[in-house]
Amino acid sequence: MNKDIFANDVPAFGQVKAGEPSFRLISKEPVFKLAILGNSITYHEPNPSLGWYGQYGMAASKAENDYVHVLLSKLSEAGRPADCLIANLAEWERTMNDEWLKRHHPTLLAFDPDVVVMRLGENADHRGKEKEFEEAYQRLIGHFARAKVILTDLFWEYAPFDDFLASLAKEKGYPLVILHDLGDDSKMKAGSRFANPGVALHPGDSGMATIAERIFHVLSPLI
Repeated sequence: MNKDIFANDVPAFGQVKAGEPSFRLISKEPVFKLAILGNSITYHEPNPSLGWYGQYGMAASKAENDYVHVLLSKLSEAGRPADCLIANLAEWERTMNDEWLKRHHPTLLAFDPDVVVMRLGENADHRGKEKEFEEAYQRLIGHFARAKVILTDLFWEYAPFDDFLASLAKEKGYPLVILHDLGDDSKMKAGSRFANPGVALHPGDSGMATIAERIFHVLSPLI
């Protein structure tokens, strides 16, 4: 088990402004709708107190290098450009509050995506609440009944939740993207580029590129 999941001190709250913390990237002539549900690895607004000034996936060197932008570029190059809605659900990870989701993400819930990528879980306090979070996670998937669902496990390995995802993927026939090995590889993390230890534990450009490649490999056959 990777202890970085507990060492990461980037708060789950305040990653985005109040209101509806979703944003949309529309490729030229999109052919399908993609929703990516994530956390700071997917999108984090500037926070000078953390030494983070980006407005994209923490801790890529620039927007074009975070995994969302790399993934969308790869899809466009493959002739499958996407209309992509990205949602930071760090607050939901922390609270598992379905009413918060309805209040703050009406656009996401009305988006009706063709594919949903579940790229979240690192901010949940799983310890002692594993069953509660697993049930909330499945309720979240249930909001996208029409969509094809792709699961990813955690960047920082946490065996109880990663094992749950593997079992859920097998039971429901969801494709599963394995990421939990990346958090043990220093080359995949931002490291010395950031003074804040929590930010430094996040994926750097190499980690982001690898996340994008692994999701693309699983997503391509579905579209």
